[in-house]
Amino acid sequence: MSEQNPNVTKSMRETVSSFADFCVYDAWRSSDEKKDKSFVGIKIEDNRPKIYFPMGYRASKPSEDVCKWDFYQLIAVLNDKSLQSYFSEEDLKKSQLDFPFYAYLSVLQYYLDFGYFVESETIYKKGFSGKINWPRTIKRIKPQVVKDEEGHDQVVYLNLITRKTSYREDNLITLVHKFCVKEAAQLIGPLYGISEDEVEEPELLFDYELFAEVIQDKIAATFNDKHLELFHAMLKMVRYLGNKENRGEDGSENEPLFGVNTFAPVWEAMVDKIFGKLPQGVAKDKFNPHLRWNDGCRDEKLDESEEEIVLNDPKRSTLRPDTIMVMGEGVCILDSKYYKYGLTGFNSHLPGAESVCKQMAYAEYVEKMLGDPSTSLHFAQDDTLSIYNAFVMPYCADAEGASASSATFQMKRVGYIYGDWKNVEDENRPYHKIHCILLDMKSVMRNYANNPAAQSELAKLIPH
Repeated sequence: MSEQNPNVTKSMRETVSSFADFCVYDAWRSSDEKKDKSFVGIKIEDNRPKIYFPMGYRASKPSEDVCKWDFYQLIAVLNDKSLQSYFSEEDLKKSQLDFPFYAYLSVLQYYLDFGYFVESETIYKKGFSGKINWPRTIKRIKPQVVKDEEGHDQVVYLNLITRKTSYREDNLITLVHKFCVKEAAQLIGPLYGISEDEVEEPELLFDYELFAEVIQDKIAATFNDKHLELFHAMLKMVRYLGNKENRGEDGSENEPLFGVNTFAPVWEAMVDKIFGKLPQGVAKDKFNPHLRWNDGCRDEKLDESEEEIVLNDPKRSTLRPDTIMVMGEGVCILDSKYYKYGLTGFNSHLPGAESVCKQMAYAEYVEKMLGDPSTSLHFAQDDTLSIYNAFVMPYCADAEGASASSATFQMKRVGYIYGDWKNVEDENRPYHKIHCILLDMKSVMRNYANNPAAQSELAKLIPH
């Protein structure tokens, strides 16, 4: 196997579009009604990859190297299974997260670094061409004793065992690798500055059973970590291509996508990971209000509603607050909204009546449960816990010239929403005001681990 791929030169790569040309940071601004403004991820358009970032990630397109860093950050977030666990069944159906993007990247990167995978075979033979193998020579060749010019005995070998390495480019695993490289070059090659024409045409047509068997045999017999990584990536590609849903009737691949049709569930999941904080031993679902039915004879909880049956998704039909943050003497009920207000400042981009009413319902339910000693939510030392409501929406700190601060996350409070049927001056019920918090998208995507400092900062933004 060669140490560097001679087929891909630097000059060849420089003739291809720059990486930044594939990055789209402002799709949400598009006025084209036919254009998909909500998709986040990578899709193939006109046989070229396009990378769509969530709104608020950057105010303008950065340098080439920064774009590449952003791309890998986006892939990491979309590929995070812990975030996907927050998705409803409907969200998962609308997502395209089964495309093995990392496998395609790995196969192409190996090709760029080493060329095609070629198996080698070591051949030993008698002769003087090749590298001498002294252990085999000493063991198998009888030396001759001769006199030197001074009459001393010397041991010499009139024949040698030499070693040569033979590369077998017609091996099946090499042919399968060529097929995978061609597939990867067609889809994501431009991201690496590689055009489809720069790689060889595969000699084999796609054959799932043959390809999978060849790769699995190699995995079982290989102990080289780099080769194992390549083979596992190839196997993921082959399994993906072998799925009939991913291939057209003529065997060709449909438009590949890796991403989500809406970034809202990802935003909700990241915010919950950062700010979610529950008392020890208290499950999050204990904060969920429930519907009940009374027909005069019975009073029972509606475990399954018609909406749930129609939607086939209990997560969407259940009253379920996004995030609960218990801090000191307060309970903050957070609702993550992937809305444009933080980028436009338009009131029409704020949460509406349905969201406001839900937040009120959550707060009233928590208030009721906190005051009932028989419930699992009666966890306070006394009944003085205040309840607060907040919407958390994305914004772009870069767009406002915000400089890097010591805070992990850039965030700010911009106002509150309330219903005119509620008394917002009621000091005992501060949850009547639903505060609007803006959170910098980029800083969230960089680190969405649970963060006590961010929790304290958010709590300080909400007036007590």
